[in-house]
Amino acid sequence: MKNYVQGYLDLTYLGQANDDYLQEMDLTEEEAQERYEQGLQVEVEFFENAIGIFDYPTDEITQRLTDLYKEIYSHSDYTVVSSNKMDSGNYVVEVTVRPIDIMTNFTSDDFQEIFEQVLADMGVTSQEQLEAMSEEDYQKADNLYAEKVLDLVESQMANIGNGEEESYTVQISDDGDIWTPSQDDFDAIDLAIIDYSNFGY
Repeated sequence: MKNYVQGYLDLTYLGQANDDYLQEMDLTEEEAQERYEQGLQVEVEFFENAIGIFDYPTDEITQRLTDLYKEIYSHSDYTVVSSNKMDSGNYVVEVTVRPIDIMTNFTSDDFQEIFEQVLADMGVTSQEQLEAMSEEDYQKADNLYAEKVLDLVESQMANIGNGEEESYTVQISDDGDIWTPSQDDFDAIDLAIIDYSNFGY
């Protein structure tokens, strides 16, 4: 079971799939790569919608973010510690995570200041002026804001590190033909991989 959880984490965060895991999951290398890309895309959309809050992310911004998250994920620090079989026949696998600290360098207020500065540079300094902006001008402001937010995040990548170790467990149930991991347990690890606490997550 340790190998199963290791395989899942390596694929999800590092884009690496070993032969045993591919065989176990009945996946081709292409399908495994697709899963990794899909996971990245979820994180990119999370940043666009909940962290940076971009209203009009362009293809260029989304691509920059995707490349950025590949780099961030490469700093994932997790260890599959142990696997124990319970009386029920199910397994509990212990995993430790040291959250990636890149997002602890910023707050929502930092991003808000960037947006206000972009608006000020366009001569927009009041709520009335903001509401009177054309959609085209607002879109232009939003794109400039997104670029500057990414500039800021990228400027801190050289200092990226990991926080204190946290412990998690993944329960894996025996359904007869197939082993089924608890998705909630994997989701908890996913939330821990990158420290978003400054943004309320």
